[in-house]
Amino acid sequence: MSKSSVVLFGGSFDPVHLGHLFLLHCAVSMTDYSSFLLVPAKLSNFKRDSVPKASDSDRLEMLRLALMDYQDIYSQDFSCNSENPDIRISTIELERGGISYTSDTVRSLKESGYERIGLLIGDDHIEGLTRWHDFEFIRDNVEFLICRRNADGPLWDKLPDGIRYRALEPGEVFPQSSSAVRSDVSGKLDYLSERVREYVRAKHLYV
Repeated sequence: MSKSSVVLFGGSFDPVHLGHLFLLHCAVSMTDYSSFLLVPAKLSNFKRDSVPKASDSDRLEMLRLALMDYQDIYSQDFSCNSENPDIRISTIELERGGISYTSDTVRSLKESGYERIGLLIGDDHIEGLTRWHDFEFIRDNVEFLICRRNADGPLWDKLPDGIRYRALEPGEVFPQSSSAVRSDVSGKLDYLSERVREYVRAKHLYV
């Protein structure tokens, strides 16, 4: 596999939760990519009127802690007998500022020399893909890695025409959502990994 391959996993991560970590695990364990970038958005194109509730620095720290938890939860993804996945956090969209467009980040990755880019999403995003900014460019320049999150069955029949994709079909579905945590943090702390949960408590986030 070319070393110039990478998976882009973007989102507000406000906060990062167990469902995010499960999607990452699916990409790590079910594809041939070995490099993964978690890219927190400055401001989502689809949430222009709703800035992230947690600060950029808090979201970055929660991601850092979540990746520590990831290694504990999914220790099977790391083995002395094989190449460990390279999982990193990128601040490219935070540094760019303004509205975060996935197409801009894909362009930046291509300009940095990545020849193969996987874009990790849940299947709950399928129906809205064609509304993404500069969708045609994204469609022509990434391989969509689409993980099933819909408990009622896959949504592959709703995929836009012409995209290259890989369907990731895990044996279980994780229902966690960031919006659920923000709306009821005391009742949804179990949606968060251990270190992130303690950070949210200590910082009194989402209250």
